[in-house]
Amino acid sequence: MAASGILMGQCLIQCVSRLRCGVVRESVITMEKLDRITIDLGQMNGEPCIRGLRLTVRRVLEALAIYPDRAELKREYPELEDEDIRQALAFAATLLDDRVVPLPGSR
Repeated sequence: MAASGILMGQCLIQCVSRLRCGVVRESVITMEKLDRITIDLGQMNGEPCIRGLRLTVRRVLEALAIYPDRAELKREYPELEDEDIRQALAFAATLLDDRVVPLPGSR
């Protein structure tokens, strides 16, 4: 990954990754509040987590697919709160809204 950063107060998240074809993929997430999503390079290999727990956003999304009943999901993950789930979904949805930016000198 070329660069990544997170500013939780204003919830501006920017991820830039270099693809093999010399194109930079840039995702910028601007939301009113994403204070439960944390990124720490020293925890879970820098994957976005829920409230600093060792529970990644990816795992929450996978669990939502496995346990469509929220009550069952909360029995399996009692530390998970409704707002955690909402922010995990919002985080994932905004990552889908990205753009491909060609680099100078690339085809």
